Amino acid sequence: MGETIKEEISKAPFVALMLDETTDVSNAAQLSFVLRFVTDSGVKERFVKFEDVTGKKRAEDVAAMALGFLEEHGCMGKLVAQCYDGAAVMASGLNGVQAKVKEKIPQALFIHCYAHALNLVLSQGVVKIKECRIFFSHLSGLAAFFSRSPKRTQLLDEICQKRLPRVAPTRWNFASRLVCTVFEKKDALKDLFDYIVEHHEEFDDAAILSADGYLSNLGNFEFGFFLSTFNEIFAHADVLFDILQNKSFDMQFCLTRVEEFCICIEGQRDRFDQIYDETVQDTGLPTGRRAHGDSRSHYKKLHNGILENILNQVQNRFKDHEKLSFLSLLDPQQFTSFNSNFPETAFASLTESYGPHFDLSRLKTELSVMYGYLKVTSVTNALSLPPKLREG
Repeated sequence: MGETIKEEISKAPFVALMLDETTDVSNAAQLSFVLRFVTDSGVKERFVKFEDVTGKKRAEDVAAMALGFLEEHGCMGKLVAQCYDGAAVMASGLNGVQAKVKEKIPQALFIHCYAHALNLVLSQGVVKIKECRIFFSHLSGLAAFFSRSPKRTQLLDEICQKRLPRVAPTRWNFASRLVCTVFEKKDALKDLFDYIVEHHEEFDDAAILSADGYLSNLGNFEFGFFLSTFNEIFAHADVLFDILQNKSFDMQFCLTRVEEFCICIEGQRDRFDQIYDETVQDTGLPTGRRAHGDSRSHYKKLHNGILENILNQVQNRFKDHEKLSFLSLLDPQQFTSFNSNFPETAFASLTESYGPHFDLSRLKTELSVMYGYLKVTSVTNALSLPPKLREG
């Protein structure tokens, strides 16, 4: 590491640690260490080193490397944030790297991209349930069926008049588009697959076999039930995803929208009976092994399990973000209201997370002066305008 970077790090009052894993050309797992900090010339982000972690991927091993790195560079007392990907070994609030680092450095809040966190909420809320994984595997295969053949794609354009988006493993907004499209074009897709089966002489064996399987899926109760369930869940998730991707919204606004999303997901419990009954009308009652016993109770349990998993993931993934409400203290759009009513809740958030780093009474006075100064400046500027503009 260059001497200039060492000097910058030594002078920085606070630092954030970023770790990310990648695989090099020799197929070895490399962990990158990056420090982010503020200097007199602005925010700096410095890559420091790679470290081979091929045989050391447990949370205990990575946390020990992170703490050793911070100790080596004199940053143990200066770390205020840690930023990793959303993998359980890194992000888990119980036994992940971030939790183990916080045991040693409590003020090191874990920060993760809001939109990526929502992607993980949805994906982790699904993969824990076998039936959901099977459903999304079928759905992904449905999209791939058309992308592999120009002839099939042309048929899709002619009959459905809409392409099926491909699914990306970490981008659940793409899965949302696919669910929405299949839900909307379900009858047209049935016609398409029926056409392939009926005109079998025009297609190869693989296409006929797949078309027959997808035609069966589209008429299957379980597939239809999950399609309706996730179509409604994603309708709420898409709205939240767009908000979290928008850089113009402040953190408190985003967290409020996350809370509203949870209320909507909780409210989906009341939608079960209608989803179940409408699916029965469309496909008939569950058949096969699901036809024995109380199928309604079985699917209600699955439905509740999906909602519980999503709600639990939201609580886990956004837990630390609630501690960042103090960022609104420096939101210029709120300064006018802050001058009238000092933001005690946001200031309490700062006190809880980073109180020892500040002279809190002095900081509160300086913030109050700043809010008041900006209001006076705005009034002065308004009075300096020509009378006609001032009246407008």
